[in-house]
Amino acid sequence: MAKAKRISGMKCNGPATTGIKQVLVTRFEELHGWHDAALDWSDPEGVHSMRVASRRLRSTLRDFLPYVRKRNLAPALKRFKDVADTLGRVRDLDVAILALEEIEKQAPPKLASGIKQFVDKKKEVRERARKDLKAMLKKSELKQLASEFHAGVDKATASSESTLTFADVSRTVILDRLREFERLTNGLFKPLDAEALHDLRIAVKRLRYAVELFQQCWTRGISASAKRAARIQSALGDLHDCDVWIVTLGKHIGDARKQKDEQYVAALVWLLTHFIKLRTKHLRRALLRWREWETHDTSGRLRAVLTEKPRGTRSRRKKEPAATQVPEVEIERVEEAVTMVAPDGNSPA
Repeated sequence: MAKAKRISGMKCNGPATTGIKQVLVTRFEELHGWHDAALDWSDPEGVHSMRVASRRLRSTLRDFLPYVRKRNLAPALKRFKDVADTLGRVRDLDVAILALEEIEKQAPPKLASGIKQFVDKKKEVRERARKDLKAMLKKSELKQLASEFHAGVDKATASSESTLTFADVSRTVILDRLREFERLTNGLFKPLDAEALHDLRIAVKRLRYAVELFQQCWTRGISASAKRAARIQSALGDLHDCDVWIVTLGKHIGDARKQKDEQYVAALVWLLTHFIKLRTKHLRRALLRWREWETHDTSGRLRAVLTEKPRGTRSRRKKEPAATQVPEVEIERVEEAVTMVAPDGNSPA
């Protein structure tokens, strides 16, 4: 997956609408640039990269809507959601099939055929999803979308009387995303509430995207919060994958029992047990990553950076305060001890 492209020539203290236009055009170019790679079935990373690009673009669009003429961008936001959803279906199936093929190698021999049967079903679904994606990403369709999007951006960011700078917008967006993340962190303490954990994952992802987008307007200290947000997002993402697996397997087990396919049921139950154990590991990792965030007062440091003047207006950058909290390397060691768990959920010998 490629990193988000740096916005070249960004004037943080320039008009907000000028910066917004630059960002939206750049993010769309990133999305469009992954077209060929996304349709190359030999490398699933192309689909993943285009999916991430679509997420960044949609997140940015939502963040900027309060500062532009919304009606000019609303149609594009809907189209991008359709693209992201279709990319997501293919990507999720790619990941699922790869994971199952690895798990199959570790499963008891008597269950291997049942797991392979499940993998084959997933591959059939993926073929249909790939056809849908190929139809959606026709070059003629993307060309039309590009034309409509650029026209919409021009109208949405047409000159206004607003005195807001791009840095003003960036500060407000980051703080909004930070408050949203903080409000939803209680989801971590409801380990059986998959919806609350999912909402937290989305919130920390949006915070991360916002910080990564706007960090060039602020001191280097802001990048640490993006990295820690990414770690929390990763742990919650793995946790969410397990939740999806658990629900999906439960449905398949019900269908297999109706068909009285005992061998298939046995394989699916074994998989269900595997993902229940794996879920606990990822939940513990998410909690450790949240503790890392808290221990280093990441929220406080992020707010402190945003109280400073944006880059380009300071005569001298303030020295970053020395960290007095627990070093991150110690937290890394704790996490390593937690995550060193074999696929069956037991500690390695």
